[in-house]
Amino acid sequence: MAATALAVTESIRVGIGLLPAPVRNPAIAAMEIATLGRIHPGRFEATLGHGVAEWMEQIGALPSRRLAALGEITAAVRELLSGETVTMEGTHVTLSGVTLAHPPPIAPPVLIGTTGPKGLAVASQHANGILLPEGSGPAFVRWAIAQTSAATAARCVVYSWLSIDDEPTRARRRLMPAIDLWLNSDLFPHAKRAAGVAELLPPGDPARLALTDAISICGDVGMCADAVRQLAAAGADTIVLAPPADELEPQVERFAHDVMPLLQGGAYET
Repeated sequence: MAATALAVTESIRVGIGLLPAPVRNPAIAAMEIATLGRIHPGRFEATLGHGVAEWMEQIGALPSRRLAALGEITAAVRELLSGETVTMEGTHVTLSGVTLAHPPPIAPPVLIGTTGPKGLAVASQHANGILLPEGSGPAFVRWAIAQTSAATAARCVVYSWLSIDDEPTRARRRLMPAIDLWLNSDLFPHAKRAAGVAELLPPGDPARLALTDAISICGDVGMCADAVRQLAAAGADTIVLAPPADELEPQVERFAHDVMPLLQGGAYET
């Protein structure tokens, strides 16, 4: 998908978010990333993540030390993309004098997608930046960046649910299926805590509907523009819009036509 998007465009930046690190040999992953980096210099980046634990176990790829594996793979890929010869004997990665024959002229950034303090510490040490998932409001973005080094904090990609409607309540309700799944899962405890969710909100609780304003780009045009400004002020420099699948095109088109003009002059990338 990234290759197709790059091939049919000339200027936009394209990122992959994210690649499950445990199922990728760093040498092969670096070759694939380098190929797109060489064809489209300066327009491509990739994100590595733990992979969903249940899925990794299902396919026999769950590492015994997930954080170590993520760090080793990310470090090896970045070194290879930089043209270095890599020898590594880690808990998960074994490389002996590996070098890319055709490193890209501009090494594509390699990010780590994670939400917990330990994963963010790994990103701070080994990655060019961090990627945060849907449900990451400004408070959580600030917290996540605070867990990383100043160098990593310069690159922060945030996925955000999007729902634009002249009637804000209707916009909020459109996102409720996604937010209900988010609330009912055992994932992202730090993001939930940052959003003020101290305990599981029962179905139908008005607080569930009100939560949309804290963790998404939602409401009328002005509210959506303000939500983008708040994410940017918190440290997000790239925002990936995630509207409901059945309204993806009209929502993105309306964002481009109605919200983006309100953001002109700001240092935002979507």
